[in-house]
Amino acid sequence: MNLDKTVRGHDLFQALSVEQTDRISGFSLVRKYEEGESIFNLGAAGTHVYMLLKGSVNLRLPADPSDFSIVVSKIEKGELFGLSPLLDSPKYTATAQCTEYTEVLAVEAKPFRELLVNSHPVGFDIMSRVARIYFSRYINVLKELQGVVSHIALIR
Repeated sequence: MNLDKTVRGHDLFQALSVEQTDRISGFSLVRKYEEGESIFNLGAAGTHVYMLLKGSVNLRLPADPSDFSIVVSKIEKGELFGLSPLLDSPKYTATAQCTEYTEVLAVEAKPFRELLVNSHPVGFDIMSRVARIYFSRYINVLKELQGVVSHIALIR
């Protein structure tokens, strides 16, 4: 798989120069997972940002296999996830679990973040997009919770 082409082809990276996408490709790799495997778990060290290339991934909370968990987002092909390290969070805030055979582009978070910090206009553009992704997922979770709460009889 040509990582340069994969990186350049994603909307998030379109503002980057060829040199910058080449640098990202240098600290990225394709990882493969089987159905049921976790790509990362809630509270694990945030080391990578991921882009779904093939398969299906659910983001789950509270994400402890022995406890009840809910799907807060279904990741689709081309979507980014595991974005916490870009926002300087040391740990992931959910569990990413594969629902079928899955391939992801794993981008090392630390050098990616450094590239963004050192490229102000591009970094701002990418971080704005990351914020929109987070905000959209937040709104979707709120809507889901409102739907659940509306079915619970309130005691007065």
